Parts: sequence; structure tokens; C-alpha cells
Amino acid sequence: MTNPANPLGVGATAQGGYLLSGVEDNNLDSPKIVQVFWTGVKYAFDSKTDITLSYYREWQNDFRIPSTCSPAAGFRSSCSGTLNEVSLYTDYHFTKRFDAYAGIAYSDVTGGLAIAIPHGPGVPYFYNNNIAPTVGGRFTF
Repeated sequence: MTNPANPLGVGATAQGGYLLSGVEDNNLDSPKIVQVFWTGVKYAFDSKTDITLSYYREWQNDFRIPSTCSPAAGFRSSCSGTLNEVSLYTDYHFTKRFDAYAGIAYSDVTGGLAIAIPHGPGVPYFYNNNIAPTVGGRFTF
């Protein structure tokens, strides 16, 4: 991501005549580079049961010059960081049109990607991991 060639600025209007009062489109000191990688494997346990294991990784660079990122200075969203996630998912097909599923995902973030996950009221630290379970059913028409 880079700054636009023709920034809008505060007071620009959008389609329909809406006034844009909080535009931040000229705020990158250097290109922001976000890379994403994912892979997975799906295994048919039997004719009705599928199991899927997936891995995701996202990483970004420092995009402020000079960089102000360090444990002592604190981290900002402009600091380099990573996100790693692993998920396991099982899908059972009761019929051709109805199935039930259950899954769990574990994620871990560092650096600038971790700042959006608050630790708790009055605590200046952040959670850097998350566990997300899910269950459900699906009817396909």
C-alpha cells in the first residue's frame, strides 16, 4: 500500500454528495507491505465425514520512517508484526443437503498486528493469542 497520487484531504466529497471529514489517505512514510500465506489439507475420513487442518500466516513491515518500534517505545499499528493461525474443522454429512460441523482455531499475533487486541480494563498489556471454537449446522437448498 502506498499513498495515493491525488490525495482527497479533509472536506472532499464522495458519491452522493457526502462530506468526508476524516480522510487519512496521505499518511504512509514508506510503502506498507502485507504478505499472506495459507495452506491446508482435507481428509475424507469416510463417505460422510471430512476433516480439514489449515495454517495461515500474515506479516507486515515497519512503514514509519524513522521506525519508533521497540519494547521500550511501545508498539503501534505501523510496526512490523505477524499473525499465525491454525484451525481444525470437522464436517459430518447426515444427508445430501444437511450437515453439522465443529471446529477450533488458535491464533497468535505479535508487534503492530497485536495492538488491536486489548488485555483488559486498566491493563496496559495485550493478549497475543486467541482460541475460537465454533459449532453449527447447514441446510443446502
